Parts: sequence; C-alpha cells; structure tokens
Amino acid sequence: MHPVIVGKRALPALALTNDATGAARGSRLAGAGDIAIAIAHGPPDPAVERFLDGARGRGAVTVAFGAAGSMPTADHGFPVASEDPEIVQEVHETAYHVLWELVHVFFEQPGLLDEACITCGDVAVEATVAAVRGATAIVERDGAREEVAVELVEDVREGDVLLCHAGVALERLAAGEGEAQGDDPSGFLYPFMSSAAPADLDAVLADVGASSVRKARDAIELRGSIDLDAVRACAAAVRERLDRGGRLIAFGNGGSSTDAQDLASDALARGWPALALNDDVATITAVGNDVGFQNVFSRQLIPLARPADVAVAITTSGSSANALAGLEEAHRRTLLTIGIAGYDGGRLAELDWLDHLFVVGSDYIPRLQEAHATIYHLILEAIGEAP
Repeated sequence: MHPVIVGKRALPALALTNDATGAARGSRLAGAGDIAIAIAHGPPDPAVERFLDGARGRGAVTVAFGAAGSMPTADHGFPVASEDPEIVQEVHETAYHVLWELVHVFFEQPGLLDEACITCGDVAVEATVAAVRGATAIVERDGAREEVAVELVEDVREGDVLLCHAGVALERLAAGEGEAQGDDPSGFLYPFMSSAAPADLDAVLADVGASSVRKARDAIELRGSIDLDAVRACAAAVRERLDRGGRLIAFGNGGSSTDAQDLASDALARGWPALALNDDVATITAVGNDVGFQNVFSRQLIPLARPADVAVAITTSGSSANALAGLEEAHRRTLLTIGIAGYDGGRLAELDWLDHLFVVGSDYIPRLQEAHATIYHLILEAIGEAP
C-alpha cells in the first residue's frame, strides 16, 4: 500500500513485512480500536488469514482487499471480479486511495461520528472557548466540541479564540488573527468537507457517493490516455537489454518507492533479474546521512550498474532530485533510461537524452500513481516471460 494519506490529517499507520514474521508481528501489535488491513491479489494466503484472525482476536477491525473467489475473512471486504492479479492490484489501489480520502469526511463533518476530534490533525487549528474547567477548557469549532489543556495560555476565558493542537491550547489569537475561511487549496477536491457543506448524514453521504464515482471516472480516463505505441517501443528496448543479460533497476520516493518495489517484484515473478534501490534501507540511510539524500540512488548505481541494465525512475512530480541524479548516473553508464512521471513531466521532460518518458497528465497524486501502476504493468506484459 502506498504510504499516501490524502487530506488534512496524518493518520498513524504501520506497514509490515510481507511474510509470516510480519503477519505474526501485526497480530501482536493490533488491539481494540486499531484497524488491520490485508491486501492479497491472488490465491488465498495462510499468512494473511493468520494475520486477520489474530488481529480480530485482539479486538481490531479487519479489512481485506482481495480477488473474488479467494477473499480472506474480514469485517469489511473489497473483492475484485478479475482473475488477473495485476488488474486486481490496480483496482485495489484506487479503492484504498478513495477509502482513505473519504475517511477524512468523518473527521471534518461534526455529528457524523459520536465523538469528534478537533485538534488531532497534523496542523494547529483555531477554536473558540465554550467553557473553562480549571486547567482545561471546552473548545468549539464548526459545531464540534473537545476538551483541551490550557496550562500554556494565561487567563483563558469563555469566548477566547485559541490556537490548539493535539489536545493542547498553544496560544490566544487576537480578533481577526485566525485562519481565513475558504483558503484551503485542496477544498475543490472535497466540497462536502467545508464548514458550509450540509451537516446531515444523508446529504453528506450523497456527496461522498458522487465524489467516489467521479474519482473512478478520472482513474479510467487517465488509464485510457496511456500511449500504447510508446509502451510497446519501451518494452521492446527493455527486452533487448534483458536478453543481453541486463537487469531492471527501479527507484522512487514515497508512494513511488512502493511502485518501484512492485515493478521489480513483478519482473522477478516473470523470470527477469530486477531490483528496487529502495529496498536497501541501510545504504539509503547511510548515504542520506553522509553525503545527502539526493545521492541515495546514484551512489548505489555507481558500483551496481552494468551497461546492459535498465534504470526506471518513478516520480510523481518528475523533478525529484535523487531520481534525476539516479537517471543521470545511469545515462553516464550507458544504461537504458526510463522515466515515469505526472503533472507535465517536470524536469524529466527537459532531459533530451532520456530514452523513454511516460507522463500522466494529472496534478492529483493518487490518480496519477494509479495510472503509473498500469503503465509498468503494460510494459511488463509486453516484455513477456523470461525464456
């Protein structure tokens, strides 16, 4: 799962290793109030079942993304009606992106949940004092109330406007000093999350449903815009390198790092030698600490790269400094170079020596990352199986 949490709050999450050890560890970590999520693209996996069973036994809510006919048991299941594991995976990606996007609706809409947390986001918010109770105060924002500690602010009184974060009042704001209403640059993505949006459950859920359909249509449109001739040409060039003994080397940051890992894993499953530079955490942290994060990929390519290899950089912006440095090092060593980007291609679009470039013309990261997965799946399908 991509480590992308879309919205205004940073949600606590852990990604476990994809083996029996990770499943056992996850079962032990999970507790009442936690959420255990399992994603399986193919046949039933005993480790997945053990993970979900263990988490459920400890009181966690369980969620499963699977293929129809091989769904693990969970409180909430999302089966995909396809026997192609790559299609199943791509639909899963869209589904969990939309799921997490919409989770934020319930944080933003007071009254949709029994409890509201005003101050638990990743940024401080302003709230008005409704009552003072010694060392704490009840603050109100958009109809929701929460108790916060006020030891850091002197002489708090009803009607004061406080800047609060994580259950603590940080400072008193003067009249007119607070945040401007309607200045949220992401507001157009979620019109039902504004304070002016309808507060009743039926109206909000109707807007949520319409928004989900729009997101799915956007994903379909972006995937439909992929240049299949460019995919075939790229695949032929990669196959030629692999047939000469080359390896596929992928890299990226954040959600693109999981794409790089997935690309390498899928290539290995087809019998081709492949690796993701993101996998070596010791080297990444050592290089990042000693010589700079912009060198974490290029430094690995210096000893690893061979002339027949293929370098694939995945970057949503097209301008990640370490991805660019990695491609530049690969080009110096005569590797076949491939870039997969979003927006307008960013700085990758300026590289006249780049052998192949795929740009998903979107500025919304979840949707363009979903199309990125489709691009490299299509390339791998066109390359075919290793002899």
